Amino acid sequence: MKAILVLVTALWAPWPTSAGQCAGAEQQLQSISSALASEVLDKAEQILDSLEQSYPNCPETLLDRARLLALKGNATAAEDAFVRHQELAPDASRGYAYFGRFLLEQRQYARADSTSLVALEKNPSEPAALALRGEILVMKGQVKEGTSLLQQAWQIDPDNVDANFQLGTLYDMENRHADAVKHFERVVAIDAGDPRAWDYLALNIEIVGEVDRAGEAYRKAEAVNQRGRHFDAFLDYNYGRFLMKDNQLKEAKEHLDRAVELTPNVRAVWYERAKVNLSMKNYEDARADGERAATLRDTRGVILDLQIYALLEQIYGRLGNKELASKYAALSRRTSVPIKETR
Repeated sequence: MKAILVLVTALWAPWPTSAGQCAGAEQQLQSISSALASEVLDKAEQILDSLEQSYPNCPETLLDRARLLALKGNATAAEDAFVRHQELAPDASRGYAYFGRFLLEQRQYARADSTSLVALEKNPSEPAALALRGEILVMKGQVKEGTSLLQQAWQIDPDNVDANFQLGTLYDMENRHADAVKHFERVVAIDAGDPRAWDYLALNIEIVGEVDRAGEAYRKAEAVNQRGRHFDAFLDYNYGRFLMKDNQLKEAKEHLDRAVELTPNVRAVWYERAKVNLSMKNYEDARADGERAATLRDTRGVILDLQIYALLEQIYGRLGNKELASKYAALSRRTSVPIKETR
């Protein structure tokens, strides 16, 4: 029933087309946009190919072609199509907004920044422009201003994937886990192929206490985590920790093995695998992982030095190495817990 209501709402919503050039194509354009949002590219391309034949001068079809090319990874052709769309529809805010998002994903940050300003100037109420500008402001450290724009985008268009995803990440950082769940649920309802959203959803569902649902979300994330623009390199780490808490040690180690391969310079993955190996009585492997974790810096304070020393004290104690166990016990006593700054 919920999906039907969403569909009806989408069909009722006005579609920004150029009268005369796109008149009569509104339903097909909505179908293409929905397919692009869900990244069902074959469907989007099939409808778009047909529509371009019937409406050769419709600027919206050119914009959708640009978006499709961007999603397919054809950056050169996508940029060319975005530029041609701007020539055909110089006042279309959506065109600049989608072009700016393309530039952001290409890591052309200065161009994305300036393009987002143009998009918002063209139409301060365009959700795609608000979402883009809000995300960029957050990246620039203007979190309050960026969050406000993202909230405006979401209020105008509750199904805006980018606004939902960014608000979800912000609420995750603020420990507003129930709010984060709401936004990530909306993302995966629209685009079930985004492993990052499933991963965030699982993390936040777990914290609010729904362990079974969290496990299901992790499994869905694993099923769609393919190399590409949405690949989640930290999914195996998060899922491995989840499985370890449930005492599924063999499965946890398999995921943490992959996490170590994917992010070998991250202290946390070695630390968590050391804990699993310790629990599995793989003491030499635990020692190697713990010592490796100790060599890596963790500027974000995810895994503290104190935690590493305490773990290595346990490991060397199990190995019967009293000298090194005493060494790390002494380091634990001398190491203080850093005080986090409060905003």
